[in-house]
Amino acid sequence: MNYLVARVSDPEQRKSLPGQKKRLLAYAERMKWVETKDFKYIEFDETAFKENRRTFRELVIEPLKAETGLSVAVFDKIDRFSRDSSSDEKSELTRLYRTGKIEMHFPSDNLYIYKDSPAPDLFRLDIGIALAAYYSSAIRDNVKRRFDQMLADGIWVGKAPIGYLNYHETDGNGKLTKGIKIDTERNHLIRKGFELRSTGLPYKSVAKMMQKEGIRSKNKSAILGTAHWEKILKDKFYIGTMTYMGKQYSHNYPTFIEPWLWDKVQEANNKRSNGRTKYNSKPFLFKKLKCGTCGYSITFDGPKRGGNVYGRCTEFGGGHDAEWFNESILYEQVRAVLKSIRVPEKLLPDLINEIEKNHASEQKQYTSTKARLQKEYDGLDCQVKELFEDRKMFLTRPEMFEEMVRAKEVRQKEILQELEDHSKGDKAFVIGASYILDVCSRAVELFDAESSKLEQKRFLIDFVLSNMTMEGKNLKFTLKDPFNSIALMSKSGNWCPGLDSNQ
Repeated sequence: MNYLVARVSDPEQRKSLPGQKKRLLAYAERMKWVETKDFKYIEFDETAFKENRRTFRELVIEPLKAETGLSVAVFDKIDRFSRDSSSDEKSELTRLYRTGKIEMHFPSDNLYIYKDSPAPDLFRLDIGIALAAYYSSAIRDNVKRRFDQMLADGIWVGKAPIGYLNYHETDGNGKLTKGIKIDTERNHLIRKGFELRSTGLPYKSVAKMMQKEGIRSKNKSAILGTAHWEKILKDKFYIGTMTYMGKQYSHNYPTFIEPWLWDKVQEANNKRSNGRTKYNSKPFLFKKLKCGTCGYSITFDGPKRGGNVYGRCTEFGGGHDAEWFNESILYEQVRAVLKSIRVPEKLLPDLINEIEKNHASEQKQYTSTKARLQKEYDGLDCQVKELFEDRKMFLTRPEMFEEMVRAKEVRQKEILQELEDHSKGDKAFVIGASYILDVCSRAVELFDAESSKLEQKRFLIDFVLSNMTMEGKNLKFTLKDPFNSIALMSKSGNWCPGLDSNQ
């Protein structure tokens, strides 16, 4: 049996299949082959860049290998066979024609490959595959450059998420315009989903409650399940940011979810994920600890043997011999570290005075920056009002008016974010400095206190230490700033006599 193969790279190119079929059937007629008796026609769409081209293997390679006599695989052109000289399909078909089991015919390229093909024909095959690969790569690069430019301009390159609609409109002059607009039938339901999740409801509950509201997919053929809502509630598109290939870009489309609501939803996501697994619910103090020898996680099993908890590398019996160790060993090592960062009580009043002085300077800078940003924001407000008053000037160029207004609105949005960041920074300065002093003055007491919950002790460890690994029975770590400096001063006994900037 011979096989006539018509192939395209993706479903959108299927319109070229009839042309391939016509030329392949004409070739079969010239060869005086009869369908079903002498040949079988196969067509499919499958990208030339997939590592595992399952369809090609199942429909072409496996049947050819199963044939008992000589078979011919006919492709319209070389690029319909392969665009990758290193592909498995090329390697397998090469083995088949070299052993005389098959021949490969490319009628449109006037090329026929068989067991004893001369070197020039084999060279033509390899060159044809290389040129096809270059052509595909060039197209892919051009598309990528076009997408990069569109994304940089704030234009989304795919289907908009639910709550939005992609539209194609033609004006009176026949000019086609494409864009994205809010789906007024669903956007209020998407917002309600965000509001429900922000209260801490699980995705499953949100999905069930919204199903009762009647929301369905864009084509109205399917309900929105738990997984779909999880994707929606993590999508930054709703607050003005589109994510493509791991990178984020600001888009130009209207939004209907406020940043504060989106942030509140993400906080709910994080809180629920932290306590979701069975392991996370267990009373282990040292989680996410890695083995310094192999990099595998340290697992804890307990409590047992008188209430003690024991840990061991999860790769025990593999690359190295890992032994069980008592969690109390780690506890004592962390306690010694916390003891090393204690600040003498007699220095606390002077340090607090220094913090207050520094905060006064920071506060002055904060007030000045806030006034400058507010002035710029108010000025942009006036400019937008003036543009609307003079809108008649843009009757012939309405797109210019919209672009100018949008630019000013984007800048105002940036200013509001800057004001919020400065406000948070102002509060964090005092809170952070005060907390560091509190930790340094009574870290051991906080760690040892029976009243301290396990979560508080974990927070204290993460606040002071980073990059923790276990080597044998020794805890390796990095002491975070400024605790590393405090530990050095404590060890040397030199607490910077005479207050200065170092203090």
